[in-house]
Amino acid sequence: MDGHQQIKNRLEPVIPEITDWPIYKLSQDRDSFLEEAIAKTIDDLLQSYSNAAVLHSELKSVLYQEKNRLTKEPWKSDTPEERIFWSEIKRQILLTDKLDEEKKKFKQDKKILRSILEYYSLEIVANFEPGKYNIARRILPFLFSRLMNASPGKKLKFLFGSKKTIYDKFNITGPIDHIRNLSKKGTVIIVPTHFSNIDSPTIGLIIDIIGLPAMTYGAGINLFTIGILSKWLNDLGAYKLDRRRKNKPYLELLKNYSTVAISRGAHSLFFPGGTRSRSGQIEKKLKLGLLGTALEAQRQNLLKFHKDTARKVYIVPVVLNYHFVMEASSLIRQHLAYEGKEQFIPEKDDFSTSYKLLKLIFKVITANPGMTVSFSSPMDVVGNEVDFEGNSINNIGQNVDIKDYFTLEGKMKEDKQRDNVYTSILGEKIVEKFLTANTVLSSHLVSFVAFELIQTEFKNLDIYQLLRVPVDEIEINIEEFRVKLNTIKEKIIDLYAEGKLRVHDRIKGDNDEIIKHGLKNLGVYHPSLPLLKNANGNIITQDLKVLYFYRNRLIGYGLEQHFK
Repeated sequence: MDGHQQIKNRLEPVIPEITDWPIYKLSQDRDSFLEEAIAKTIDDLLQSYSNAAVLHSELKSVLYQEKNRLTKEPWKSDTPEERIFWSEIKRQILLTDKLDEEKKKFKQDKKILRSILEYYSLEIVANFEPGKYNIARRILPFLFSRLMNASPGKKLKFLFGSKKTIYDKFNITGPIDHIRNLSKKGTVIIVPTHFSNIDSPTIGLIIDIIGLPAMTYGAGINLFTIGILSKWLNDLGAYKLDRRRKNKPYLELLKNYSTVAISRGAHSLFFPGGTRSRSGQIEKKLKLGLLGTALEAQRQNLLKFHKDTARKVYIVPVVLNYHFVMEASSLIRQHLAYEGKEQFIPEKDDFSTSYKLLKLIFKVITANPGMTVSFSSPMDVVGNEVDFEGNSINNIGQNVDIKDYFTLEGKMKEDKQRDNVYTSILGEKIVEKFLTANTVLSSHLVSFVAFELIQTEFKNLDIYQLLRVPVDEIEINIEEFRVKLNTIKEKIIDLYAEGKLRVHDRIKGDNDEIIKHGLKNLGVYHPSLPLLKNANGNIITQDLKVLYFYRNRLIGYGLEQHFK
């Protein structure tokens, strides 16, 4: 597809020895790495505070927020030692209040700030164990391939006798050799879409399959309370994020942790949407904080080294394409509750009984899915395309020097306002690449056509009224469905020819086969099916909200206009 490679076998590692991987070197040099991140954070914070009184006020605010976190939002990840630490910080702040001289107060407050940042850093920091990584890279392909080869009724036989390999089930496409080559020349940051809880293990497995070194990535601290998962996450390069913490020192340290890791050459993985897409739509609004660390790391590299030896940072958008998302029902309800507020009337959860939950788990184990992982072409940190050798090319095809973007009057200068603009542009470019790398699957197509036909039938209702229509009042004539599906299919193939999206080979085939395949795969995980045929052969739904979730996958291409 699209002139890009399609991977059928595990590729040889770009760097054969794990001990030569940047993430391993970073782990081995942990103390120096953390000190660099802490020192940079202190400098950044002190520059942002107008005077010593602001710093003192900030420390009091941090203490107040941390006490609230521990008392009003306690998680299992909170330890008894935390209360002891914050009690000591309180004692030190009270001592500072009693000091007479401003210089002494400021000196004491800087010590308190460093103590807090050192405490945070030891909580955040990741580890990397080659032995654990080698075990994981053997176990994950085994489990994925067995789950993908299972079928209903075989119970636990899925563990043995797999007929197809994981490479037959994963459709991995994109400029893979280009990305591999860039990983040897600079630092690669993978930025995937985010729809499901299985995205992290999926992208981790794919990174290994295409031969890239392991990457550092952030994971919610709540995941580190789940027994053995906690130790594995910590030893596979995951650093910890506590999303309850909103104080400035913590957020600045997180950003500098990422900046220093990237500047030291550690390949990284960000989910730029920040969280799973609740609507089912390709992310349009990205969280720019971590993206900004890529830009800052590039600037730091250019400052430290000659432009010919400074490592470049490359951004690679990736779209994960599933026929179905296990959490679709809860995600779309969260989206509707947030967007609609009083217009949306929440309903009972689909998995409110043990039977339904067990049925869901069984379907997860015995499903027969395929996944498409679409790598986009790489960019530099300001959104320029880069060629095979990593040279930046602007929008009129000219080679450009990345250093020029950070230079003013012949000198490298920090300019936060300018960098924020660059980061915003990069975010927009990533969204564009998400849309063009998105691979249309049969389930996406049938969902979109069905929902748009339903919406046309009830055109006088807004979306919240429509989603309350009883499902037994909804039936789409199969002939009408075929005609409209063919129309949208042709428009999608036109968009494909223009390079505006990608399509699975099945989309180019017979319409009845598309319908059959789409309906079969769309309902794998859901007790109430988004789409199915009734006794008359017409199309009906058992869950209009979940159908809406899947329909949203094709928003952004103007296809809705063909239903007016």
